[in-house]
Amino acid sequence: LSRLFQSLYGVALRPVELSPGEVWHPDVKKLEVVDETDGLLGWIYTDLFARRNKSSGAAHYTVRCSRRTDDDDDAGDLLPEENHMPLVEMSRQFEAGGRHRIPDGTFQLPVVVLLTEFTRAPSPSRGPAVLEWHEVLTLFHEMGHAMHSMIGRTEYQNVSGTRCATDFVELPSILMEHFLTSPAVLALFGAPPRASDADAVANHHEDPCRNIDTYGQILLAALDQTYHSRAAMDPTFDSTAALARLHGQRGIVPYVPGTSWQTQFGHLFGYGATYYSYLFDRAIAARVWRQLFVHDPLNRAMGERYKTEILKHGGGEDPWAMLGSLLNAPELVGGDEQAMREVGRWRIEEEVAVPGRH
Repeated sequence: LSRLFQSLYGVALRPVELSPGEVWHPDVKKLEVVDETDGLLGWIYTDLFARRNKSSGAAHYTVRCSRRTDDDDDAGDLLPEENHMPLVEMSRQFEAGGRHRIPDGTFQLPVVVLLTEFTRAPSPSRGPAVLEWHEVLTLFHEMGHAMHSMIGRTEYQNVSGTRCATDFVELPSILMEHFLTSPAVLALFGAPPRASDADAVANHHEDPCRNIDTYGQILLAALDQTYHSRAAMDPTFDSTAALARLHGQRGIVPYVPGTSWQTQFGHLFGYGATYYSYLFDRAIAARVWRQLFVHDPLNRAMGERYKTEILKHGGGEDPWAMLGSLLNAPELVGGDEQAMREVGRWRIEEEVAVPGRH
């Protein structure tokens, strides 16, 4: 991954020695993210392997966002009570080590955590960890979020990195998945040098059930919209009945009576009414990939353009305007119904254009 980011963005990942008590488990590793021009960008803590009592799933957590700090008015801030001053001074000393000056100003450096539950941890007896393909895909996805947080440089922390429009936040992570389809990228990881072998590895991502998965995502997005519609305000609204009705109208697998699957749909909270973002950003990521990277995935000029026009701004700029500029697509700039329909058309084209897809 460090080799890939160096090729695309001039950014390297470097292991960092941990201080005593700094992390919550011996499995946790710390990486510093360093730009070849601007220097230190931030830190990533990785907690990658499954263990008892650990949270399940995969996620990117923001501990501290980037923000501009040279305009802070420390002297004019409301001072706490005298007995709290030692804590304030401790906080100031801690923050002083997490700030960095670049030509654009002085910025607070971000800290994030990548959490996954890969099955096989490295050990002296078994050697390095060997990941399954889906685990590598997950790592690329979550690292896409991490780089969004690391590269983002905004005035305010509430619009830094992944703190952007929800239906835009999955673009960097899903785009990272596309890089796994490239033999040139896989060669950075020691993939077989023969073209036939590299092609075989690159094609391993094709899932024979991909279309069923896509259909399931459409169904979940529709269910999310139903649960956040005015219908849900009716006192007689039954979420299980709504799920059963949706399966009956649009499902390819019938609803199983007596079940309430929606109670396991965790994204109903964090992605309330915007679960469609995963499909939406799949469409956008596919277009960015094909237009900028498909012919030369390690092209530094394209990587730098994506870095400065998308990743750097987080949620501080209009995402439609950024996409319109990146893709030279003025029809997107307004972010209106026409723009949404255009993105929907891309998705249909992408599905049709894939050889062997029926």
